[in-house]
Amino acid sequence: MDMEKWGYVRVSVSKTEQAAGWDDQIATLKARGCTRFFYEEASTRHERPIFEGMLREANQIANETRPVCIVASKLDRAFRDLSAADAAITNPVNKHVIWLLPDLSEKPLDPKDPTQMLLVRCMGAFAQFERDRLAERRAYGILKAKAEGRYKGRAPTARAKSADVLRYRARGFKPDEIATLLGIGRASVYRILKDADAA
Repeated sequence: MDMEKWGYVRVSVSKTEQAAGWDDQIATLKARGCTRFFYEEASTRHERPIFEGMLREANQIANETRPVCIVASKLDRAFRDLSAADAAITNPVNKHVIWLLPDLSEKPLDPKDPTQMLLVRCMGAFAQFERDRLAERRAYGILKAKAEGRYKGRAPTARAKSADVLRYRARGFKPDEIATLLGIGRASVYRILKDADAA
């Protein structure tokens, strides 16, 4: 049975700063036959409106005669942590939405295959451990810099362009267009607009 393949591309900073990873993901997904792509510039710690929208649409349209296979180049490009990966693969909202993660398997993942699921959980556990250790080292570095009076915090990036985002929206530009014009991530644009609407 033919199935639609949707590709999800994500970098945690921006496609400009992480161009090599961005381009490599796209090439990987094209090689796996993806016909539709979803692009996101967002950290795992922040909201991912493109990812959530993609899942909502897939869950709405996928059925027995029209399964949807979502492809991400690596486990950590799609999922925030091991529990999110495990839930999406083994207990999906719609069983006709399946995942293909080429760093784990060249075939779509089957939650009934114990070998594949062992690999998913092992890889997820290692990725989680790596993220936790990185966060731990970052926290120690910040504490040391604060104690020495050198810590100034992260320089504002997208937030500093909030007024520009709102000005472009008032002129009728779409979020994707605003992100391109200002050189910031689409997720940042959505976050600024959401905060402005809630104010």
